[in-house]
Amino acid sequence: MSGLISEEAVSQVLAGTDIVQLIGRYLPLKPAGRHYKALCPFHNEKTPSFTVNPERQIFHCFGCGEGGDAIGFLMKQEHLNFPEAIRSLADRAGISLPARLRAHAGSETGQSERARLGILEIHKTAADFFRHQLQHQTVGATARGYLKNRGIPDSTIEQFGLGYAAASWDGLLRHLVRKGFSKKQVEEAGLALPRKDGSGAYDRFRNRLMIPISDSTGQVIAFGGRVLDDSLPKYMNSPETPIYKKGAHLFGLHLAASAIRDRGSAVVVEGYFDLIALHVHGMQHTVAVLGTALTAQQIALLRRYASRAVLVFDPDPAGIAAARRCVESLLNSGLDWRVILLPDGEDPDRFLRNRGPSAFADALTQSKDLMEFLLDRKVSGFDLTSPEGQAEAVNAVLPLLGAVDNEITRQRYMEKLARRVSLSNDAIVRELNLHVKGHRRDTMPLTLQPKGLPSIEWKLVHLALHHSGAASRVRESVRPEELEDQTLRKIFQHAIMGPETGRRAISLTMVEPEAQRVLTRLLATDLGEYDGEEAIEQALSDYLTRITVRREREKGEQLRRQMEVAERAGDHATVAHLQAQFLALSRDRPHASGQYHRTSR
Repeated sequence: MSGLISEEAVSQVLAGTDIVQLIGRYLPLKPAGRHYKALCPFHNEKTPSFTVNPERQIFHCFGCGEGGDAIGFLMKQEHLNFPEAIRSLADRAGISLPARLRAHAGSETGQSERARLGILEIHKTAADFFRHQLQHQTVGATARGYLKNRGIPDSTIEQFGLGYAAASWDGLLRHLVRKGFSKKQVEEAGLALPRKDGSGAYDRFRNRLMIPISDSTGQVIAFGGRVLDDSLPKYMNSPETPIYKKGAHLFGLHLAASAIRDRGSAVVVEGYFDLIALHVHGMQHTVAVLGTALTAQQIALLRRYASRAVLVFDPDPAGIAAARRCVESLLNSGLDWRVILLPDGEDPDRFLRNRGPSAFADALTQSKDLMEFLLDRKVSGFDLTSPEGQAEAVNAVLPLLGAVDNEITRQRYMEKLARRVSLSNDAIVRELNLHVKGHRRDTMPLTLQPKGLPSIEWKLVHLALHHSGAASRVRESVRPEELEDQTLRKIFQHAIMGPETGRRAISLTMVEPEAQRVLTRLLATDLGEYDGEEAIEQALSDYLTRITVRREREKGEQLRRQMEVAERAGDHATVAHLQAQFLALSRDRPHASGQYHRTSR
């Protein structure tokens, strides 16, 4: 698809986008010299290694290796394709794009994109319809009475866009068809179901209070529907569609993001009305998990905004089971987790109505960390007052600790476990070592394996990218094919020798992924290791000499092989000619120490 987009359009979009502003909408960036830093949104980490370079308009994570420009960030962060990211950035910057980008007819990607946009528009239209139904004097009277009885004010109804689906079999479907959508589109959006006899379709949601589910940008992508009486099922949710994946979103995040950023923490609840009740009582930093156990995707969403989170679970067996299912992913999430188990029979909504917001605030302050939660008798079932119960608790918890990637986090939890079961920390460590022996290096992601020292080729390309004088000398002295590292060779051709050099910026997404990661690392690493121009000049001469030594050595090896072939053939004239070339090459070869020979590759 990138071939349909002109360089001029890409350049215009990149020039009109401030990458610091863009990424700052998703991550709490902190100044670090001339750059900005944050915890990486693409892998779990405790110490920020995600860097944004405003001069180069790039980002790079020195932990997992992800990197790119504004287009690449939006593609990774919002799971967009190239045209979607270009259009989104253009819209934000107020840039009008050529029609050929907005309507790429006949393309499979274009058809998929048009379908996605159509489903988004259907959901927006449906949300408006449901809101009007709720406000209708007679149609929405019962639903409005229900909300009033739950203590939900008009301002909150408007804030969350709450609506009502009437008891009509096809009221929404007929409305959407009148608005220009086809029956097939409405079915693909999950808002209508085909009749079994093939005679048509009917609304999925009928006689339900409608709760729009939005993505992090506030676009409606799905609905939850609650009955107004005791009929079952109590809740009905949209199915998965091209714009909605169960477990990939957090209900209320678009409304809570600002408050979460300000506090640095989030409250996570299970239900729609639990969240709405907390927002009504001033706890705007609350999100909900949409009826699933907390998923890795939802945790990654939270990490964009917070460093700490409090999980609020119902105290019934189902709530405790849901909490235990997600513990391992929480331990490795990079977030500081706390857990609240409310009194028996009370979810957050009922707790607030019965006891008030001050009691809930007190409960937040008394939350337990994950280890305390795991060892709570209500959760673990173990009696920690007996030696047998202590041993059983340790054996149950150790496999979870063995899965913790971060050494410091694992040590902290081991100490808590030792204190809780009245055992020495050394004993816990010995038992844990039996679980993790041989495990750490085998399971470490490839991108997080220890990295070797930069090669001479890496340093040469690095200098050329950051220093114009070095770039000129490198272009004059080195040919791309002389670089043995295939990725660095591509970067050399693209960024130093390529036709785009000195012209408008071309999106890094045009470069293949591995080259993009290495290029952003090169660009994000400044020249801090060099102490001034003299040091840069000396280092550059050193690097070029090593490349020349390698080139001449390889040429000498080639001449030697040619002489051997000529000798076997009895071609003495060719042997003499090649020997003369070899002697001349040896005389002219630059001086280099044995160390240079060993490290040149």
